[in-house]
Amino acid sequence: MDERLPDGSQVFRASWRGGITWLAGFSLALGLLMAWWALDDRGAPVALWGFAAFFGGMGLLLFKPVLSRLPVLSVGPQGVSGQLTRGHTMPWSDITDVEHHTVQGQELITLVLRAGSPLLAPTKPLIGGGLKRSLSLQPLRKAERARAADAVQRAFQRHAGAQAQRAAQALLAEWQAEGDFEQRLRDKTPSLWALYAVVALNVGVWIANLVDGLNPLQPATADLFRWGASSASAVVRDGDYWRLITATVLHGGLMHLALNMYALWVAGLQVCRWFGNGPFLLIYWGSALAGSALSLHFSAQQAVSVGASGAVFGVLGALLAGVWQHRERVPKAVVTQLLTSQGLFVAISLAQGFTRPGIDNAAHIGGLLAGAAMAWLLVELVDEQASAEQRRRRQWLATGVVALAVGGLVASAAPGVDHRALFEQQTVLREVLPRLQAAESALQRDARAQQAGQMSEAQLIDAMERTHIPAYRAVGEAMARVQPAAPSPQLDDLRGLQSGVLELMTLEVGKARGTLDPAQADQRAGVVSARLADLGQRLRARNGDAGAD
Repeated sequence: MDERLPDGSQVFRASWRGGITWLAGFSLALGLLMAWWALDDRGAPVALWGFAAFFGGMGLLLFKPVLSRLPVLSVGPQGVSGQLTRGHTMPWSDITDVEHHTVQGQELITLVLRAGSPLLAPTKPLIGGGLKRSLSLQPLRKAERARAADAVQRAFQRHAGAQAQRAAQALLAEWQAEGDFEQRLRDKTPSLWALYAVVALNVGVWIANLVDGLNPLQPATADLFRWGASSASAVVRDGDYWRLITATVLHGGLMHLALNMYALWVAGLQVCRWFGNGPFLLIYWGSALAGSALSLHFSAQQAVSVGASGAVFGVLGALLAGVWQHRERVPKAVVTQLLTSQGLFVAISLAQGFTRPGIDNAAHIGGLLAGAAMAWLLVELVDEQASAEQRRRRQWLATGVVALAVGGLVASAAPGVDHRALFEQQTVLREVLPRLQAAESALQRDARAQQAGQMSEAQLIDAMERTHIPAYRAVGEAMARVQPAAPSPQLDDLRGLQSGVLELMTLEVGKARGTLDPAQADQRAGVVSARLADLGQRLRARNGDAGAD
């Protein structure tokens, strides 16, 4: 809301119906929901508390302009004050220029101070730096933002000198050009349904993962592979080419999804309007495929790969290439802002990918290059001279280039770690090993009791015949039902251990019952014992090798 003071100052205060209130409320509600979840589930991971604090703190921070006693903006005869200046008044004599512009949907008022102004120190830059101090108008209601910007501009024109007035007129013309440019894009693409669809698809798949029982914060690698994660062996050797797409809608937890969707939303708003919904989908899915295909030569050789990062980087690459290609047709401020902010984001993200483990930077680079190449070939909506036929030809050309690149990368990739066999072996071990360990523990317990004199040899033989031999036979039957797709040394060793111990018990029972010749039984027992000793050495050697890696 705005009010006028007796000295003629106009005061604009934050409104609960301002542009950031809904986002603040959503962040705070999400933080409270996660905190309630963590309190309700005593076994909740510590990371859940971190997410609750993060989103709750973000919500409180976004609510700060509404709760502050200082107005968002106060424009008077002496100068400008408000939350940006922390109560200090910026005199008109210290202000050399005023800018009103929109950055990714955020309306800003930027005040350019003269060099040496004493207000440079107490007013740290919120957005921008140097001599500029920027203030977001989003806490105000939409109608009040225009009045606030107009009040600053009018006051600046009244109190600034003739040179400043001429500069303001030039800025007004630039603002008008920016507004006209943005409006033309909105008119050409009034509905961004393609962006909404891909975001909904990614979120929907994550929700489906939750319904299926996957961990919402850190799903198991085997579960992601079962859902369609990318792996060089699965794609190249097994022919699961569909994984190149399914991997791009799977995510390794809530934070992975949230970061990807935020970056996609920020860049996608621009790309969808620059190119239109159809070309946006071509850029998105073409970059997703290219990122997955390049990953087959690097990360997917050793680990499974998931995430929409390749597609997101493709959208970013398309935005940067499109802005640079048509920089003469786009307002200068828009070109500078987009190239600077998005280019810096891409550079930082790629640098982190090279220095931090667990990041599939090959998918990022593949998507980035594919998106930039398609944007260079496609015809943007800002090119109003291109015909519909020319646009279609360029779309087919971009599709063909990406298809050839993806096909070449997939055809030249080598199969890496056999994740399918690895996960099958892990499943086998989870199913069979506990039963074998239980049978072995029971046998060892009775053997120790016999050695301690708590059980006679006849009682031990009877326990073997009645309990332990049936238990080991049941384990053997369970192992026989397991048929892995690839050779499993671990399963073979477990089978050898089970059959050897079972045969030794059978020989002991046969000797005691008189059904076997003692000499022959002892000779056979020696052979089996030697085989078990060799098996033990192999198991110890394998465990030692695994520890060294």
